[in-house]
Amino acid sequence: MNMEQSSSKIDVQIIVQGKGEINGEIFRHLAPMTINSIIKKMPIYGRVTRLNENMINILAQLSSGAEKSRTKFSKGEIAVLPLNGSICIFLKDTLSTPRMSLIGNVTSNLEILNKIVSGDTIVIKSKMII
Repeated sequence: MNMEQSSSKIDVQIIVQGKGEINGEIFRHLAPMTINSIIKKMPIYGRVTRLNENMINILAQLSSGAEKSRTKFSKGEIAVLPLNGSICIFLKDTLSTPRMSLIGNVTSNLEILNKIVSGDTIVIKSKMII
């Protein structure tokens, strides 16, 4: 991996207590200010709210505005909802009413997301070795 790629892409691990681990990646170029606030806050601990079959939502108390926001998301994408500072992971292709900032995507174990229920505990941490 070259230096440019490593400074833009950050590998993350999403641990769902009692259900497994999911790997993902977030990218600075998608939402630089939002990604910086996420990195400073890691590890992020939160409870899950499941919204129908469309997405899960982790209240992360992030303070960031919308960056390159949009309303259309694909299965496995990770976004930030600036209205309440939460991180959202999409379980299927979704058209969202509130605009969100795309920050990355899930890269493995996507099936674990379907086992998540409201109230589950999640930890999101960087896999970077410092």
